[in-house]
Amino acid sequence: MQTESDFGTVLQAVIALIAIANPFAAVPIFHAMVPRSDAAARRHAANRVAIAVFAILAGAVLVGGTILELFGISFAAFRAGGGLVVTLTGLDMLRSKGAESPEDGAQGAVDPLIVPLAMPLIAGPGTIITAMTMVARNSIAGRPWLVLIAIAVLAVVVWLVLVMSGWLQQRLGARGQGIVVRFMGLVLVAIGAQLVLTGIADFFALPSPAVYH
Repeated sequence: MQTESDFGTVLQAVIALIAIANPFAAVPIFHAMVPRSDAAARRHAANRVAIAVFAILAGAVLVGGTILELFGISFAAFRAGGGLVVTLTGLDMLRSKGAESPEDGAQGAVDPLIVPLAMPLIAGPGTIITAMTMVARNSIAGRPWLVLIAIAVLAVVVWLVLVMSGWLQQRLGARGQGIVVRFMGLVLVAIGAQLVLTGIADFFALPSPAVYH
């Protein structure tokens, strides 16, 4: 049934976006910007970050195709290149490279919750490329609203993680957070490899792998 197929497509998109956005990596920087003892300030800040993440990714999904056409880039080439970026991001997570500090990209920024927290830490190049690549998939082509639903779910997850960041940090601990990051990294490597293979297959008009067809 079409409904079941759409649900599976959205679920795959949600898993991929959460894995590459990795909101858990933003928790230490979020704590550095927002007082842990002020629950109201933490909720307000989480609202702004979640809305910014949704706006950034939704914008990329809605106008990304036009930008590709403007530069003469095929979806197959973009999918393969995006898959390579996703794979490299996953490998970095498996090696447990730390997130950038706020000073790395926020000097002179008006709102540090937007830059660098919402972008590029959560909605970074890898996340944007993943969202745009999913829209280019044959199973989603012409139905970007499926990816928009997945982006909305990601924004909700980001909000929950940031609001509950203090509790999560206490429960998971440093070792638990490391395990989560490495697991997400492994998922990203697999997703990236699938995207690369599909992009290459599409470029040479070969049968595409089933999962990301």
